[in-house]
Amino acid sequence: MLVFVDTNVLFPFSVMDLMLALTEDSVHEIVWSERLLGEWERVIVRERKRSPASAATVTRAIRQFFADCEIPETAYAHLVDTMPGDDPDDRHHSAAAVAARAEALITWNLDDFPAASLADRGVRVMDPDTYLCELHQELPHEVYDTVVRLAAEKRNPPVSFQEAVVRLAKAGLPRFADLLAAAAAR
Repeated sequence: MLVFVDTNVLFPFSVMDLMLALTEDSVHEIVWSERLLGEWERVIVRERKRSPASAATVTRAIRQFFADCEIPETAYAHLVDTMPGDDPDDRHHSAAAVAARAEALITWNLDDFPAASLADRGVRVMDPDTYLCELHQELPHEVYDTVVRLAAEKRNPPVSFQEAVVRLAKAGLPRFADLLAAAAAR
């Protein structure tokens, strides 16, 4: 599934890490725009979650390792003014999702992205917990394996699978975390 992930989904880092890891493992594919990364970098520094240098390192890594997932502004700029909504960043994100032919736009701010209008353009608007639950339903082993891999790769400090699940629940993904915990109990 091809998805455009709104800037607000990339907070906290555990959710960003999961979304990118699912792309690495070919479970889904994220599409991103330069405007999205720029907004993320500005917001994370403004909210003092990362230093400017640290934020720049993260966006540089995304540009490098997920370069083939970028939708250039030239591919969607002509759509921006046709998108619903008052926020210029949201209209850009909607236009990028439509131009990329993303199946879904994942956001915590469902009210900022008129679902009916975007559905008419082939894009579902979903919150991250619902999206990840549906993805888990479609590809349970693949999603589970990605979370296991992510937990196993954490070294400083080490993170168990159970700790990773708790972090995801605290990050706003309680139903998804419950699915993972249930899968681990089997």
